[in-house]
Amino acid sequence: MTGARVSWLNGGAALLALATSIGAAALAGHRTATTATTTATPAKTTTTTGGAENPATVTDASGRRTTVRPFRRIAAGSTVADRLLLDLAEPQRIVALTEFGQRHSLAGYRYGDRPLIKSLDDTESLLALKADLLLVNNYGDQARVARLRESGLAVFDLGEMRGIATLLPNIRAVAALLGDSSRGAAYERALLRRLDSVAAPLLGKKRRRAMYVSIYGDRLFGGTSGTNYHDILAFAGLDDVAATARFQGWPQYGAEELLALDPPLIVTKPGMRRLLCAQPELDRLRACVAADGFVEIAGALLDDPGPAMLDAAEAVFAAAYPGVNQAARP
Repeated sequence: MTGARVSWLNGGAALLALATSIGAAALAGHRTATTATTTATPAKTTTTTGGAENPATVTDASGRRTTVRPFRRIAAGSTVADRLLLDLAEPQRIVALTEFGQRHSLAGYRYGDRPLIKSLDDTESLLALKADLLLVNNYGDQARVARLRESGLAVFDLGEMRGIATLLPNIRAVAALLGDSSRGAAYERALLRRLDSVAAPLLGKKRRRAMYVSIYGDRLFGGTSGTNYHDILAFAGLDDVAATARFQGWPQYGAEELLALDPPLIVTKPGMRRLLCAQPELDRLRACVAADGFVEIAGALLDDPGPAMLDAAEAVFAAAYPGVNQAARP
């Protein structure tokens, strides 16, 4: 059914919608942030024993339990679900992925000719997929998930997408739903190993201090503790200036606040250096004065709170430390 161009708003766009508030979550100081906790509520696996009388279940972010069974027609309603299905599921079990992911993900070529989900509000197209499981990452709109379930869809809510702290539970939940938790565990170990290796070539050298900042209109937005932006900086071997100053989530900065923080390096999206440094007073920022004060990376990478954080961290590291050879990893 090629007409089911079924998509949804990617994590990056959803983050922009939240950018005016400071998130309550914060990742601890460990450079990879893998041991930190946030107030986001990710899905979690709940395994019971006893065979058919007491089968394994997986609890989603809304507290709803799903009994594990041989799901054969699984659809993704978020970019994170897209990537996890592509990496963990047998191809024949994936019946639909998101249109946004196909257009913007580095893994878009792997989507093939599957139907593409354009909107989770298009219930008719979603039902036409005849999926026996729909994976979504919900941003607090429980009414939307309830409507989908009322229409007869089996929906598993993976919860918010904030970076590594929510991605790891999502990996475990998807693997458990697929009936192979060991596959998820191996995937998680490999991902963390590769993330930890990105900045390994620094070999104890001083880490650069940096911030993620973008400008929309005349407003300055950041992404720090408790978000994928912070995780990307940390994995790329950068110290997050905003996190050190106890900012959390997606803060909106005033010009005076940004000048007070005065990060030596700003990580952002293409074209942002020109826009930021053209703002009144901001041309005095150290990052605006220095030739190497900005790292501009494609938004599709920086905004992605899924496994693509590895690609983003590698790109940021290469740009922030041009004289360090990533091939020299220990």
